Amino acid sequence: MEVFRMTDIERNNAAIQANESNKKYKTGEPEEKNGLGKDSFLKLLVTELRHQDPTKPMEDKEFISQMAQFSTLEQITNLNKEIKNLVQSSKSAEAYSILGRDIEAYDSIQKKTIIGTVNSVFYKGDEIMISVGNDHISMANIHSVNVREQSN
Repeated sequence: MEVFRMTDIERNNAAIQANESNKKYKTGEPEEKNGLGKDSFLKLLVTELRHQDPTKPMEDKEFISQMAQFSTLEQITNLNKEIKNLVQSSKSAEAYSILGRDIEAYDSIQKKTIIGTVNSVFYKGDEIMISVGNDHISMANIHSVNVREQSN
């Protein structure tokens, strides 16, 4: 039994159609930069199945292989999202751990060094910010963290 395979031209056309469809309907993965994401991969597989020769259908092994690749791609995408969530949680824990501690930071907006005790932690969009008195500083701008000295 001979298996119908898409030519390189047919495969490229299917990929172009999938990308145009993603752009038209604003679908696909938001992190997808250059290459095929899971939506594009699935559309490509469906296109391949739709255009196969009915007298020469895709072999079971090849179909199972492509479905396994799709499943792997989806699992990697989900793992990537979970890692991003873990990194964000870690950054939050780091910020909360410096509450009540003395810090030294450079505020690049006001062009000044800020020294003082961290009195709050908050989010500005996706960025974690801290407050020292009336100043708001990004966690990325902190130079040093010190244990607050106890007065007797």
